[in-house]
Amino acid sequence: MFADKDFTIPKMRILPRIKQNQIWSVKTEYLDYEGILQTALHPMYVIINTDPELLDAVNEFVRVCPISPFVEMSSDLDQICDDPSVIGFPFLVETWNEQPIMLDILDKYLGDYYSDMNERDEDLNAEQQLFREIEISNARYLNQSIIAYTNERERSQAFSYSVDVASSKYSKTKHMPLLNIDNPLIIPLRDNEEYASAARMGIKLSENDCIEFKDDALPFRLEVRKKEGLFILTIKPNMEIQLLNSAQQVLQASSNAERVVYGELKAGLYEIKSSVLEKSIKLRLK
Repeated sequence: MFADKDFTIPKMRILPRIKQNQIWSVKTEYLDYEGILQTALHPMYVIINTDPELLDAVNEFVRVCPISPFVEMSSDLDQICDDPSVIGFPFLVETWNEQPIMLDILDKYLGDYYSDMNERDEDLNAEQQLFREIEISNARYLNQSIIAYTNERERSQAFSYSVDVASSKYSKTKHMPLLNIDNPLIIPLRDNEEYASAARMGIKLSENDCIEFKDDALPFRLEVRKKEGLFILTIKPNMEIQLLNSAQQVLQASSNAERVVYGELKAGLYEIKSSVLEKSIKLRLK
């Protein structure tokens, strides 16, 4: 129903600072912190209930309520916006379905709306109860962003750094154990994870070692090193490539006949675009 609505997103040169009482669309696809490409079953809009809070030096989160066009499923105590000028159609605010989400899965700013978060007991019929169960289940797409982050943070102490690479045909996470120690800690990994090649051979690792991605599903080879807290991304062979940061800014690279190199990259989410790719590749440095 969202997809069928004739709604034009307001044109803004600069997106507003994310804050409470704003309405945003959510990305229909995102790379979570466990290196899994999550895809929504349908477009999702949310109202932000809190100002952003820091999770660490890089990441922030907010608490949100999904909004739904199924106003006919509302109870007597549900909040309904009947004004179509807000986002193009009437909607129900799912105050009973509040979720924490990572800030970076928000997509486009749509407008502002004040929602009343007071909890009240209410009687629901069977159809309304089923609707809420389905909506809460669908909202797992939202809170998975926080769950994956929390799970990864608990394991990250075993690694010097990690890299997620994901596209429509390839998904892999690789880890570099702690550097410059004789016996790096090796912990069990998930199905989509590997250790760096040098680590599997039991070699003492240094900043000269790298995490490498080479696969038939990738049209190039990726190498990632971490030196003095920043990342270096090398792409071989040299070809027409764009690397975008989370703000969709195109980053500058140096190159020679054999490779393209991006230096001084901070931890975070990036996107690789190229004419040789059917779809862009998501890359997370962490």
